[in-house]
Amino acid sequence: MDARFHCSHSARRSAKKSKHQLLACCQILQQVLALNPDHGMAISGWRGLRKMRLMVPGLNAGKRGGYRLIYRAAMIDEAWHIVFLRAYFKGDTEDLSHDEYRALHDE
Repeated sequence: MDARFHCSHSARRSAKKSKHQLLACCQILQQVLALNPDHGMAISGWRGLRKMRLMVPGLNAGKRGGYRLIYRAAMIDEAWHIVFLRAYFKGDTEDLSHDEYRALHDE
């Protein structure tokens, strides 16, 4: 199955300013999502948006800590197009606000 990955401006910005080498996890993340694009949980009320936990090597935050990735996956022309929309550290932000989800949904 063919999978193409895209990264939004806000996802790139949040990954660059993360303090835990978040960009180093992208290759493993792409391999996981290429095999199963529906890996994350669907976010209720926001059709198409999915959220998944992202384990960062060297960060012993446990199951409830760590990073969260918001992404969208769609089948277009016999290939999965997966767009990384936002990554955030759960220790800094418990969850995104309604307005933040709206902005991601409209992106």
